[in-house]
Amino acid sequence: MGHQRLGVLPRSRDWQQVIALIPEGAEVNIVAAATSKAAEASMIDASADPAVRHAFWLLTQIPLAARQKNFVAALGHLGLSRVPAQPTLADIVSGMMDAIDAAIGRSRGRTDFGEMAQLSASESLIAVVGSELRDLFGTTSDQVKLALAGLATVKQFSVLARDYVARLARRHLSYFLSRTLSDHVGPGRRFSSVREHRSFEEALDLHCRETTRIIKEFSGEWFSKRIYEGGIDQEQAGRFVHAAFQKVREELRHRRKAEHV
Repeated sequence: MGHQRLGVLPRSRDWQQVIALIPEGAEVNIVAAATSKAAEASMIDASADPAVRHAFWLLTQIPLAARQKNFVAALGHLGLSRVPAQPTLADIVSGMMDAIDAAIGRSRGRTDFGEMAQLSASESLIAVVGSELRDLFGTTSDQVKLALAGLATVKQFSVLARDYVARLARRHLSYFLSRTLSDHVGPGRRFSSVREHRSFEEALDLHCRETTRIIKEFSGEWFSKRIYEGGIDQEQAGRFVHAAFQKVREELRHRRKAEHV
């Protein structure tokens, strides 16, 4: 199966507007708003990507598996078949990546956005679980299991869901911005140094996290309700992802109007 890439934006009028804003020294929120407008069509398509949906489904299921007596067997049922008897967080993340790969192999093949989804899911799990562990590399399997099980609550799952969507939105914007930002680093350019370029990237990350604040507001209750009503299947996970990206697009559109972009 081939690798499917996201749409080519540099030829579009919206993308030319983004390119024009960068050397003008526009603030990150304005550049982000213009980029989201240029990339909106690909974001709509991305919400239906099988890797995006499967990655999110696993994020809903791994915390529930951690609440089972036989954690490893529960992970195996999710497709994490190569996890050892006493898994570390790294083992579980690696197993999740393999499970997503296997799921993609049964569908339409790899896409750029699917790879972003894999990376975002793994980073979110490491970041959110790691924040509950004092030493990420010196913890026991039982401590990792306990931390993962703690994500199966309204409060903690909302943190995980928002982190995943924020990272994915950030990567989506960067996928297109990275094509032109590097051309504006150096003396007399938009970014006089690599440090300034890095600061812009950090500001873009913060912008995406602020944009996805709404995800935190409804994801925890959604998770709790679905579990109460019998569980979360992949179709339900897919509908959540679609709704989440719709909310992100609406927020980005609102910010564009506020910035008159």
